[in-house]
Amino acid sequence: MRITNQIITNTLLKNVGRQQEDLDEIQHQIGTSFKYRRPSDEPASVVNGVYFKNRLHELEQFNRNIYDGKSRLNQMDGVLESVTDILQRVRVLTVQAANGTLQGDKGFELEEAIGREIDEHLKALVELANARDATGKFIFGGFTVDKKPFEVIETREKGLKGLTLKDQIVGVEYRGDIGEQIREIDKGEYIGVTLAGNRVFWATNMSLTSPKDMTEYTATSDQKIRIDGVEISISVGDTLDDIIDKINTSPIQVRAIKLGNNNISLTTTSPHQIWLEDMEGGTVLRDLGLIEVGASEPPGNYSRTATVAGLSIFDVLIQLRNDLTAKDQERIGGKDLGDIDLALENILRYRSEIGARTNRLDNHEKRIAFDKTFMTELLANNEGVDLAEAVMNLKWLESVHNYALNVGARIIRPTLLDFLK
Repeated sequence: MRITNQIITNTLLKNVGRQQEDLDEIQHQIGTSFKYRRPSDEPASVVNGVYFKNRLHELEQFNRNIYDGKSRLNQMDGVLESVTDILQRVRVLTVQAANGTLQGDKGFELEEAIGREIDEHLKALVELANARDATGKFIFGGFTVDKKPFEVIETREKGLKGLTLKDQIVGVEYRGDIGEQIREIDKGEYIGVTLAGNRVFWATNMSLTSPKDMTEYTATSDQKIRIDGVEISISVGDTLDDIIDKINTSPIQVRAIKLGNNNISLTTTSPHQIWLEDMEGGTVLRDLGLIEVGASEPPGNYSRTATVAGLSIFDVLIQLRNDLTAKDQERIGGKDLGDIDLALENILRYRSEIGARTNRLDNHEKRIAFDKTFMTELLANNEGVDLAEAVMNLKWLESVHNYALNVGARIIRPTLLDFLK
């Protein structure tokens, strides 16, 4: 093979050019800390990098969701702690009233002194039940966050010992719904961060009994009913027994029974207000005599002929205040004291649930922090540059480039034309 000076020169320039490209590439990597300039340089790394970045963005959002959820749960726990303190104080007063241990204290009779304090505690409970979050939204109204979940019914009338109690509360009605706000804390993993007020601020089990004889009843079409937010399908031809069986096998804290007159009665298995709805134009619950035809939205849609039993925490305090007015010590020390204990038990149950959810969020927050660290490391390894290694490679390329130039200068000898110049 004939090797000419032109071939040597071209080969040298080609090698030097390639080395300069390598020098430019390593300098770019050091300057930007990225392994590649364009997606076409490392297609697989680009795809992995997009996944790692998306995952990091997801983890950041999940972290914000966890923080928001913990804030809401902590606020609810603080409110329920205050409710617990009030109910414990009311219990002490109830025991004293039942025993008559404060009679004659500072010239006030027992019923008057305790009755006035119970009335103030009742007002405080309503204020706590209508608590707002940092954005001004009500926290115990379910999805209804822009209006007070609990509305008081007041009256001016003579109270204890003939004294007028200004704006005396005679009833408290729930105006929220049973929705539960949730937060996504990982892909497909959710947690509730609110509690409906008609569950938390309830004291005793509730029952709703229809007076209608349903011996001959059969469903005339396929329909759906909703109890406490759970849909139950009713098929054409279903009898009262079939409907009762479907209710009792549904995942709800309500049980249905058939009474002696072939009428239906619904009873809760844990204290809360029963939420009833006929779905998509159905009439099953109306036909059974449980809800009113043309009535408003739950919970104000119970049939006027149905028998409703069950007390909210507010009802318990109103009942206690009224029994103090009547000086009924037997009811004060019996039913009233028992209902206060049930109210306390229900509040403590939900405080325990809030604590369990908070612990779950704490544990998940630690997992999110680990995942973020792991993903950040993977992203750095995928597209980042090891600066120490890059600098070492740069020095090596510079040395090789200099050696190539020196060797080329020695190999390319002067030609005849150089001597003729």
